[in-house]
Parts: sequence; C-alpha cells; structure tokens
Amino acid sequence: MMPFELHDMQTAPHSSRAIMADMQSHGGELPNLLRTLAESPVALDAYRQLATLLSRSSLTSIEQQVVYVTAAHTNQCHYCTAPNPMLGEDDQAVEVTTAIRHGQRLVDVRLQALRRFTATMTEHRGWVPEADVESFLRAGFTRENLLEVITGIALVTLSSYANHVTATPLDHFAP
Repeated sequence: MMPFELHDMQTAPHSSRAIMADMQSHGGELPNLLRTLAESPVALDAYRQLATLLSRSSLTSIEQQVVYVTAAHTNQCHYCTAPNPMLGEDDQAVEVTTAIRHGQRLVDVRLQALRRFTATMTEHRGWVPEADVESFLRAGFTRENLLEVITGIALVTLSSYANHVTATPLDHFAP
C-alpha cells in the first residue's frame, strides 16, 4: 500500500486543522502518527480524546507506559515501539520500556503483573481467563485500573492498526 500523506496545517482536511493546532499547542511538533491520522478528523480526534482521558487515569505515568508499550509490542507496531525522546521518560521509564521492547522480564513485580495482564488482554482480544484477572487484582490493581488498561489498549490498537495500514514512517526525532 502507498504510504498516506503526512499532513500539515496546509494539507490536512479543514476539520482536522483545529485539532492539529490544539495538539501542537500542547506538545510542539506533531508526530507522524498524528499527521497521518489527520486524514480523518474522526480518527485524529478519537486519538486525542482517548490520550487526554488516559492522562487523567488512576494508573501512574509509568504504568501507562507499560500498558502502551506492551500493547504496541504485542501488536507488532514498528512505529509505536520505537524509542521516543519527546516523551521525556525518566530513568525508570527508559529501563522499563527498553525491557518490554526486548522481551525481558520487568524487575518490579507489580509492573510485571501489569505487563503480563496487558499482553494477555491484547493477545486474547479481551477474552482473558478469570485466573489472569484474579492475578492482576491480587497484584494490587483495582477494577478501575483494569478498565483503564482496556482503554489504553484501545488507544494503542487505534495507533497500531493505523500505522500498519498507512506505513507511518518513524519520526525524525526517533533515535
């Protein structure tokens, strides 16, 4: 398939421009994923809204990263699993996301439980065995956390599937 256009403010559909401007005002340069999603104002806004909602979730920022990188790795998304210096990851986040990208076990038992649950949820498309749900809850997570993991997987699934179909190139700022 031919790669999709990487839109900017001049080439994006009119309805995407306000969304792009809003996203730029919060984060500077738009990543290629968002420039590709701009082809559809609905897809771009869905991504923005889910990301905004998840930023206020009960999961910590490191837990959110575990969900995102694990789901992306499970979905085999080249774009989503590329290291991204724009995230401003601290040392723990770099260590954790690098381990996930390389298929290594996480040292933190709680984060490993989150990783395992996220991978199982993604692989089984939501049909997670009850024992896995119980194990996740025993690791100290809540039912609220469980539903937010599913929401995080939804965001990553949107980006992964879009990246698969559109052949989104890595950003120039990705190492």
